[in-house]
Order: sequence, then structure tokens, then C-alpha cells
Amino acid sequence: MKVFLSSLENSGKHFELFPMKYNLMSYYYIKKVSKNFIKEIIDHSELILIDSGAHSFQKGKKVEWEEYTQEYAKWIKENDCEKIIGYFEMDIDPAGYPYDYVLRLRSILEEVSNKIIPVWHKNRGIDDYIKMCEKYSGKIIAITGFKNEDIKDEQYIKFLKVAWKYGCKVHCLGMTRTKILEKVPFDYVDSSSWRQNAVYGNVFKGKKLKRERDLPKDKVNEIYKFAYLKGVEMQEHFEKKWRKYEK
Repeated sequence: MKVFLSSLENSGKHFELFPMKYNLMSYYYIKKVSKNFIKEIIDHSELILIDSGAHSFQKGKKVEWEEYTQEYAKWIKENDCEKIIGYFEMDIDPAGYPYDYVLRLRSILEEVSNKIIPVWHKNRGIDDYIKMCEKYSGKIIAITGFKNEDIKDEQYIKFLKVAWKYGCKVHCLGMTRTKILEKVPFDYVDSSSWRQNAVYGNVFKGKKLKRERDLPKDKVNEIYKFAYLKGVEMQEHFEKKWRKYEK
């Protein structure tokens, strides 16, 4: 299992980057920061995943999705490299958009890359999940990790088995619940929990998490790096735990 740490690009340059394992960045935030910083994150990472950023928009905000998707596709075409192993699709059907429309947006992305990751949602039905795994055999597919949303906790293993039957690797989006990660050998997951600790000035004092207030600038940098390194420990733990399941 590879745990991709997300939100590094949205954290500002709080600490000097160092050789890192796996990072997930959102195109929504990539657009807002310098190209040099994004390149620096890619250069310092072993592997990268790129999220479309569709869920970063506030509910009710009007978005020209086709225009946004075209911009995303252009960025993919201009910035693709070996380290980037996948780009998540515009999975906006849970927000009420027709699935046919989502497929149209997916086709725009697939015109520029063969690394587009489809994200299954329950409104598409189980048959669609099976067909998706068959169609994207040998590639990465995604499901969501939000509790009681698309998949019940006890059902994750069944979804993995179907995907593995077709040689797919499964990314579980937003899965930060360690109780599940200790039981279910996903191929990939992502977590932004490290950044939440940094944002609120949380540091470990012994084994307990405590909060520091009114931090001077140099202390903020120290806490962000400390929090990220705690995320690295999480990466190492789950990669070692589930190594025997790697294909």
C-alpha cells in the first residue's frame, strides 16, 4: 500500500523540500501557486498523483466544467512525466450531473493521456464498476473512502477482489481512517491529515498530541515539517505492512 500525502502544494513553502515518497496534488490548487514550486514538488517526489480538484469547489458555485476540463487537459499534456502515475477524472455525477456528461469530460482528458483514473460512485451501479475494471484492466481505478458514502467498510475487500481480477490497482480517495487501513490492503490511498495537524499547530509531546498557539514564523516552518514527517512514518508503516500484497 502506498499512502500519498496530499495538500503539500496548498501549504505554501513552509519548509525546504527533501527527497519524498508519494505526494498527491490537486489541479485546483496547482493553478494558484507558482509553476516552480509545483516542479520542485515533482522533482523531490518518487511518485505523484494529480486530482482534478472537482470537489474543491464550494457547493452551489457555478463552474464551466468543460472549460475547466480543457484547461486541466492542457496542463496534463504540458506537464506529464514518468513520476506522475495518474490523473483523476472529473467525477461530478454525485453532485447531480448526468453520467453521460462525466464520460464526455473523461473523453477530453483521455485524448491527451492514457493515465486517466475513473472514480466509481454508487449512482453508477455495481455492473458499471465491473465493466470499468474490465475496461481499465492493468490500470488504476478509484473508489471513495468517505464513511457511509459509496461503500460500507465491510464491502471494501469485495471491491478490491473484483478490481484485482482484472489486474487493476485500486486507489481509495480520502481514506485516512487507520482502523480500515490496518485491515484492508488498498493499493493506493491519500491522506491530508498531516496538514491538519500543521494548520492547527499540533505537535506530539511524548505520545500525546498537543496544540501550540501564537507561533513565530520559524516555529510554523518547524511544525509543518514535523507534521509532514509524521505522514512519512504513516507511509512507511503501511507500505511495510502490506508489502506482501504488492503485485
